[in-house]
Amino acid sequence: MDVFAAALASAPGLGNKRISALLEYFRNAENVWNASGEEIKNAHILPAKVLTNFLNHRVRADINLYYKRMKTAGIGCITCKDSCYPKLLLHTHSPPAVLFYKGGLPSCSKTIAVVGSRKSTPYGDKVAYQIAKELSEKHVTIISGGARGIDTQAHIGALDGGGYTVIVAAFGLDYVYPPENKSLFEKVISSGGAIISEYPLGTAPLGRQFPARNRIIAGLSYGVVVIEATKRSGALITVDFALEEGRDVFSVPGSIYSVSSEGTNELLRKGAICVTTGDDIIIEYDWGMNLETNINKKSFVSKEETLTVEEEMVYRFCSTGTYIREEDLLDQLKYSVSQLKMILMSLQLKEKIKEVSSGVFVSI
Repeated sequence: MDVFAAALASAPGLGNKRISALLEYFRNAENVWNASGEEIKNAHILPAKVLTNFLNHRVRADINLYYKRMKTAGIGCITCKDSCYPKLLLHTHSPPAVLFYKGGLPSCSKTIAVVGSRKSTPYGDKVAYQIAKELSEKHVTIISGGARGIDTQAHIGALDGGGYTVIVAAFGLDYVYPPENKSLFEKVISSGGAIISEYPLGTAPLGRQFPARNRIIAGLSYGVVVIEATKRSGALITVDFALEEGRDVFSVPGSIYSVSSEGTNELLRKGAICVTTGDDIIIEYDWGMNLETNINKKSFVSKEETLTVEEEMVYRFCSTGTYIREEDLLDQLKYSVSQLKMILMSLQLKEKIKEVSSGVFVSI
């Protein structure tokens, strides 16, 4: 538990970008907390007023109290500098500098987000449950937001499938929202899943925090499945983040007469991948039974991990000493776009290749 990171996250006016910059400059949260005012000033990260407020916060803050509260509540805390920080999330445009969690961090190497309307229909509930359950049975971790409607059914389906699920909260983990999902939150943790949040203890569930939370849902996932959504559904914000991060977007078709399916049907018209079962997603990624060997992997990987046959093939093309474009790989190899993207992402996480510009790769 990084109690200094928790104290940093609670400091008013710092914000995610400044905390990230401080962690990068001082290497860890404890160093930031113990640095002198002059040292922090010389880092040229905090404006004068923000620095003054932060120094005052340090005087008032009780580190021991933070520790006791978090330990009592069973809450852990890590930063983006920790090795156990989820690598998929770390490689996004704006990863949370500090991450709070209850339970265990995602323990499966394959993750899919399942999202949709809070005001779901019986059709949407049934589909969300079924797809999440089918994916969970194949050891795919289900990521969602713990909200009413589609989120709830996705988490329940994942639990009934015997797998893991992660709730990404938009509030401090000393809150439960919606309150009727208290037992669901408890089941998620007891089953080996997790509830995570970038918000410190004491942060109430406010509307403005939910859109920002959606970037974490997308960032933790290889792809996002939208089950049911109106044209103005908040689930479409998650889609925007997914597209920004190069994640796949899947959509479930619905009735042309249902307002609740206007958003999902529009996504299909714009090119989202149509799915009606969990197996559609398994086939799309060619995960298949290979997942059986991955069930005990952590959510981070190392350089020493062996490559799959598919990864080795792509890596050979990237290790010629010259840059290679994604479209050239598609021409040379017989993978679908989504399969190739997953392989390239995996090779980047294993630090075998790097993206030097959009869609251009080279070996490390």
